[in-house]
Amino acid sequence: MIGIKKKISMSLKNYNKVVIWGAGGLASTAIKNWLPAEKIDYIVDKNAKKGDFLKSYNIYSVDKLSQEPPELIIVCSSAYIEIFKNIKDMGIKCNYKYIYELFIENHKFKNELSNLYIDILATKNCNFIKLLITKPQVLVNISFRLAKFIKNYKVLYPIYLLLYLLHHIFCMLTSIQLPLDVNAGPGLIFAHPGTIVFTGKAKLGSFVTVYHCCTIGTTLNGGSPIIDSFVTIYTGSHLLGATHVAKHSKIGALSLLLDFKGEEYSTIAGIPASTKRRFL
Repeated sequence: MIGIKKKISMSLKNYNKVVIWGAGGLASTAIKNWLPAEKIDYIVDKNAKKGDFLKSYNIYSVDKLSQEPPELIIVCSSAYIEIFKNIKDMGIKCNYKYIYELFIENHKFKNELSNLYIDILATKNCNFIKLLITKPQVLVNISFRLAKFIKNYKVLYPIYLLLYLLHHIFCMLTSIQLPLDVNAGPGLIFAHPGTIVFTGKAKLGSFVTVYHCCTIGTTLNGGSPIIDSFVTIYTGSHLLGATHVAKHSKIGALSLLLDFKGEEYSTIAGIPASTKRRFL
């Protein structure tokens, strides 16, 4: 299993001038752990002040992008969709990617150990022991991925049975019902434990974030949801039936999506849900 930093270095090998947009905690983590130092030219941020630095890199106003366009902008901010729109509105002619998009380039999606590794990286903001204490819902990710991985090896079937039991115990303790039949890409994040229910027929892309009190379920017609990559589902939302949420979308709190067909880069909300805004 290739480390994230090596994988990202391979993805960036054809870029000579890379700029980071964002100077917060995610940017700091990315520079320290994931991004090759020799590729980074400078950092931009909307709140930059003259003389600001982050990890020895100068932080400039976003206006510098127009003056010295890079080959690639790596966005290190949870508000990346809005930043994508800003880049487009500024007329900057270069490639741009959200930092986590680099995690899944050339990724082997069928390798559940690799998927688990990315799950933990996406969730982790402290050492592993503290992570288990402050975010016990990650135990569901661990048992889910390990059980699915071990199931492929008949000789390890007794271990699979143990993991199967542990997974259901962790699901019960965290109130997260995640059947092992669910097809989930890497970067699956449960923001909080508590009353999250999936149908076993659900299909999830990469970096799907689910808040508490949500349902991803079927209807009497038999349809089941498909959720593309980089989707956030906020508290109390229910995605039911043949719902398809396109990539880079946000589902507002207390929304009901019933056989809903969404578009990319959208904010979706309401009962029944409708597209409230498109970013790109």
